Amino acid sequence: MKFKAALYSMFLALFLFAGIALAQTGLQTTPYATNYFSATFDGPVDVQGPVRSEDNQSTNYIYLSSSTTASQRIVVRFVDHDIAVDFTSSDFYANDDTVGGVITNRSQDYYQGHPFTYTRHHYTYNGTEMSKRTRYIIVNSREVIFVEQFAPFVEGPYGTGDQPQWFDFEGTLNIK
Repeated sequence: MKFKAALYSMFLALFLFAGIALAQTGLQTTPYATNYFSATFDGPVDVQGPVRSEDNQSTNYIYLSSSTTASQRIVVRFVDHDIAVDFTSSDFYANDDTVGGVITNRSQDYYQGHPFTYTRHHYTYNGTEMSKRTRYIIVNSREVIFVEQFAPFVEGPYGTGDQPQWFDFEGTLNIK
């Protein structure tokens, strides 16, 4: 009987320790779903849109969440004309990013079968060094999803800084 009680106490202590450790990594807390995606943000979500693009060739729906450590945003863009469902389109959006600064990481891959281009920008905003991580995902010939996180630029032990929070966010995205 003492063995079971000790085992139970050890399990409870481990569970509590893991819960505290996970809470300190910035795990996302706000599940959110639309007809186009579901994801878990770092805080309450504000919806903006529909908003026409400056060139009047697409409509954006913006889902934004801000916390004390980062701003996270998913933009669902509906394009008025067909675009290529490949890396040329995701590269087009990545190359069109006007945040400036230096691209410290860039890659291409597939997310749930959809081509994407990823960038991480290191830039300065109002005197603060910032990081902007973005996945430009081509869902189909008329729909694009941008997954973005803005956070203070911090070099972590592996040069990653805000990477764990980014992985927590972008890893919850489910394209519908």
